[in-house]
Amino acid sequence: MNRTFVDASVLVRLFDDDEPNRQAGARALVGVTGGPALVVSGLVLAEFVGTVTTRMSRPLSAVVARRALTEMAALTVVPIDASLVLAAADTASESGLSVRDALALEAAVVGGCDRLATEALSHGSIMRGIHIIDPSMIEGGAGETAGRL
Repeated sequence: MNRTFVDASVLVRLFDDDEPNRQAGARALVGVTGGPALVVSGLVLAEFVGTVTTRMSRPLSAVVARRALTEMAALTVVPIDASLVLAAADTASESGLSVRDALALEAAVVGGCDRLATEALSHGSIMRGIHIIDPSMIEGGAGETAGRL
């Protein structure tokens, strides 16, 4: 299927000049997969905007953040509803994850993804049948991300 759920931690790195290796990994992932192969959730979009406009050392302007958000909203977006939160609460309890991380995992399942790109979970692990990847940790660096995904 080759669909990748992209967590806010990776989307923020697209604009984080303070972490060039992580930025390169995120850009390589997004540039390689792009379009309908990338999946996000409503929560990921909200976290992205909140982080890039308030928590970065050099926050994005509202105009730039809105432009990026508009492009990301064109991806497949998994809505966060009560059933997804309940599933995430169960997964969090069973797996020892935070509810936020479990929400990303459950949204990846609902979105039909085989990969979850995040900095929050262990690179290379498999949870709920989803392969966890940290784009900055792909062997060979960001330049070889395309061949490894």
